[in-house]
Amino acid sequence: MKSHLFIAMMLALAFLAGLIAESFGGEGCCAHCKCQCECQKVCRLVKEEKKVEIVCWGCKHEDFCLPGPNQRCDKHCETVCDDATICTTPKNFVWYEWIPGCATMQSKTKLMKKTITKKIPSFKYVVEDLCEKCHGKVQDEVQKADLAPPAMR
Repeated sequence: MKSHLFIAMMLALAFLAGLIAESFGGEGCCAHCKCQCECQKVCRLVKEEKKVEIVCWGCKHEDFCLPGPNQRCDKHCETVCDDATICTTPKNFVWYEWIPGCATMQSKTKLMKKTITKKIPSFKYVVEDLCEKCHGKVQDEVQKADLAPPAMR
């Protein structure tokens, strides 16, 4: 019995909430002319700009020098780490002198990426509260200005 009463009360509350929403939903201020008249929610077409990224790929040629074979010349030897203040053992450091060979010029191809951002026209629908007078006027403006081909503007 209590559950039936609870369900009846919930249905009554839902009905009242619907009445309240209906009474406030259609009345109020027109979004276009701001008049305090009978308004209704309508879908209005709006033109906007949309950003689109385009990726361009290409190649770039770059020159560089490729060294040829080197020629080893004189050998040098030097004793290092023979400082008496630090307790270390001396080491022999050995290196060679080198004569560079002739170089040849080579070319390499590098892959290059470039991103371009373009703005293109786009359309979307928005929900607005409009009076009957403004609804007809706004729709006519959108159709004349935004939907016409570029040659006719």
